[in-house]
Amino acid sequence: MDDRRDFSVTSLRELHRLALEDHQDLGSLYQAYLKAGCDLLGLSVGIVSRIQNQQYTVLAVDAEAGGIQVGDVFSLGDTYCSTVIHKQGTVALHHVGALEDMRSHPVYVGMALESYIAAPIHVAGKVFGTLNFSDPAIRPFPFTIEEIEFLELMAQSIGLAVERASLRRQREKAVHEMEQSVALFEGAFRFAAIGMAIVSPEGRWLRVNKALCRLVGYSEEALLKIDFQTITHPEDLDTDMDHVQALLDGKKNSYWMKKRYFHSDGHIVWVLLAVSIVRHRDGTPRYFLSQIEDITARVLAETALLEQRDELAQLNQELADLARTDPLTGLNNRMVLMEFLRQAHASSLRTREPLSAVFMDVDFFKEFNDQYGHGEGDTALQAVAEALQGVTRGSDMLARYGGEEFVALLPGAGINQAQAVADRFRTAVSGIEGLPREVHLSVGVATLVPNDPEETPTADALLSAADQALYAAKEQGRNCVRAVAL
Repeated sequence: MDDRRDFSVTSLRELHRLALEDHQDLGSLYQAYLKAGCDLLGLSVGIVSRIQNQQYTVLAVDAEAGGIQVGDVFSLGDTYCSTVIHKQGTVALHHVGALEDMRSHPVYVGMALESYIAAPIHVAGKVFGTLNFSDPAIRPFPFTIEEIEFLELMAQSIGLAVERASLRRQREKAVHEMEQSVALFEGAFRFAAIGMAIVSPEGRWLRVNKALCRLVGYSEEALLKIDFQTITHPEDLDTDMDHVQALLDGKKNSYWMKKRYFHSDGHIVWVLLAVSIVRHRDGTPRYFLSQIEDITARVLAETALLEQRDELAQLNQELADLARTDPLTGLNNRMVLMEFLRQAHASSLRTREPLSAVFMDVDFFKEFNDQYGHGEGDTALQAVAEALQGVTRGSDMLARYGGEEFVALLPGAGINQAQAVADRFRTAVSGIEGLPREVHLSVGVATLVPNDPEETPTADALLSAADQALYAAKEQGRNCVRAVAL
């Protein structure tokens, strides 16, 4: 009883001493525990092992005789410690040779270790390895409860030390990685070629880099006193705030948009804004991280290009109009007239509806030019064109054929209807006011009434017949209408 009491007191003191010692590393801690165990248990060999994938690796050894070294690796099945792993608990044998199934064990055959006591070392709830002591000598008595408890307490202390060391390494690694990340972020933030900012959920600038200050023309101190809404163009603010609210509501984690800021000197700066939200652990918004790229030059270039495209399109349209319009009167020119004539003639052949052509000439226009000049002549032709347009129906085609000649094509109009329209043309021109003298028209009408497509006159023949009717009107005194049916 006294021996057990003495061992309990001594072992507890030794454990207390070991716990208070400042060990530089796990290796020195292992050695201290192994030496204490060998001394108190009276055994000559002490080992701390690491067990992984059925491999037994010696992490530390304290032995009076050589043979086992740190780093030695054995198959777990070739060690006494396999029984510890199998049992998942402490194994204590004071006379191994007395056990028939152990006499053939590789350790007993090779090293003849008679005394053996070992306990598993647990780290984070899993078996890390074993703390074991052994000796070639047979112990006179079995290991006591106090000795087993002492061994288990040492194994537990070693496991806690390994776990603390692992956590310390993980923490140091995490701190190192965090410091690297912070350093990288700081470098990227401060020296980025584009503007970067950290913005509060309310929109105030919390941090800004030099690129952003240059972009908007404010000092860092000045920006930190205002919010982004202050320098945002009013037309872009609602869209920007809608995006911000979507981030705050958790509907999305980032957004980008083109927007405008007001520079400190008042001019507009176009930017491409990309914003992401950073949250606290509980999911509440912490801040916004904004990247702001100056795209003013690009936007101005795009705007200029669009303006040039619009101008070019307008010029092309004007050219197209000029190609189809008489520049003096604004009427269709001869090219358009002939296109329409071909189409109307083909339609007349299909539908068997009549097609009339009205050929008009301003009487004595050469004398008008000679007497009053070409300027007045041009004014007269413009007035004639305007008067003719006032008579033309929606389905009709009116064109300046050349000089003082005009042609109207009347799809669907028979000869009587065409004569009536022609007479209205003549009357409208006779009623023009404001010219140095009255002007009159001689008018020829030709009407095509298709019957047999093979015998129907061509479009050119129709126009030629109207021209001949015009000459007949001139021969019969001018300022009159003459018509012919084909």
